[in-house]
Amino acid sequence: MDWMPAISKANMRELLTWWMLLFGLLTFVQWRSKRTAGIPLAYAFGLSLIHAPGAFAASMDYYFPRSAILLQMNYSFQNTFIGFFHSLIGFASFVAGTILAQIIFLAKPLPARAQPLHRAVGKELPMTLLLLSISFFFVVGPVIRRIPSFGSIASAGIFTAIVADVLFCYQAYLAKDGKLLLRWVSASMAFPLVTLLTLGFASFGVSAALNVWMMVFRFYRPRLVSILALVLVGYGCLTLYVNYMRERNSIRASVWGNRDLSERIESIADVFHNFEWFTPNKQQHLETVDLRLNQNDLVGKAVIYMASDRIEFAHGGTLAAAAVAWVPRILWPGKPASGGSGSLVSRFTGQNFAAGTSIGVGQVLELYVNWGVPSLIIGFMIFGLVMGYFDTRAAVFLNAGDYWNFTRWLLPAMGMLNPIGSLTEVVSSVAANTLFVLALHHWVFSKYYGDPIQQFRNTMRGSKIGREAGSPTLPRGSKW
Repeated sequence: MDWMPAISKANMRELLTWWMLLFGLLTFVQWRSKRTAGIPLAYAFGLSLIHAPGAFAASMDYYFPRSAILLQMNYSFQNTFIGFFHSLIGFASFVAGTILAQIIFLAKPLPARAQPLHRAVGKELPMTLLLLSISFFFVVGPVIRRIPSFGSIASAGIFTAIVADVLFCYQAYLAKDGKLLLRWVSASMAFPLVTLLTLGFASFGVSAALNVWMMVFRFYRPRLVSILALVLVGYGCLTLYVNYMRERNSIRASVWGNRDLSERIESIADVFHNFEWFTPNKQQHLETVDLRLNQNDLVGKAVIYMASDRIEFAHGGTLAAAAVAWVPRILWPGKPASGGSGSLVSRFTGQNFAAGTSIGVGQVLELYVNWGVPSLIIGFMIFGLVMGYFDTRAAVFLNAGDYWNFTRWLLPAMGMLNPIGSLTEVVSSVAANTLFVLALHHWVFSKYYGDPIQQFRNTMRGSKIGREAGSPTLPRGSKW
């Protein structure tokens, strides 16, 4: 760690500036290309949300953790600085990977695609996906989750609501209907509300809403309005977060206690009683941010713990577990256990957590513990390349108005939009989402497409017959 900058508040602010510049660079690259769908932007914002706020709190000259829980968990400026420095290296590598993907994959020819033969894969698809998601959430999901290895498939069906909302927003934007676009963007707030009412967790729904907002941020114009909206979203997230954390225990008590829906709604409404705007110079607000939006602390603890030689690097162990995560346990009963995010964090930081505490390992920490900084750089660059490939493929079909094939690329990529999860969870989600769209295409949507080769042959045969019969042929430039 001798090559790191000196640990100081001023240098922390400099690292934060570099983070914002990298986010700006990624945004600029995504805006300039028409063959992007905004998937890397959604990931970058999610990654920023679990690293940048904690670094921002730590950068304040007057802030140092003083609450009992933070002191008990050994939060320190040193941990946060070291963790954020390594997170910045990972973020820079991710941005480099997505830019490299633009160079490599935009030079490739467009993927072969058949022309859709029915409007069900176009304008009507968003509502179809929304109804499908609702059916999976309330009917199908609770049933198939009882079958081993089918829980991820149930989640894939529920995730179609996110794709549906993105498509509704995109259609409203193409129609230049600003009010309709605002309604569908606002409708995404239903995601955290539903997850709070049914599960007692806000993070899943907030992540879904943010994915919608960032993909709208990618295509919406004027750009100045987009930037202003992004700033407001960031500040709004912090404001809602500090108010939610104040009432979180009572909300979960009402949900986990199976109380009436009215009582659950009332407990959520308490978030807006005594509402406080996020204030950077308020100790309590900064400590709340430090507690849950500071993944850098865990990363820093892992770096320090491993530098003390109390534990060896994983040498690809967690990557090997992720590599086989796509195989369902129902097909491989003896598949090695991944251990989960919480056990990985405890193993590589030396810190124990209370039973039932949800701790995400995150890609920064997990990649680092394999071979250190080299695996952090290479791993995030590959992550950016793969996500960039999904992004360019999805954008091709979105621009062509082929919304189902857009969904076939976007839904698997959404499995990667989990910056706080383990790589095993990421691979499992990508595999489940891919299997879901493949099955849905095979049994439902394939009939709405024609074979592109057969269409071409029919077109050529029709032209030949037409010329022989003296009838008019297809006009030059017709699409097949």
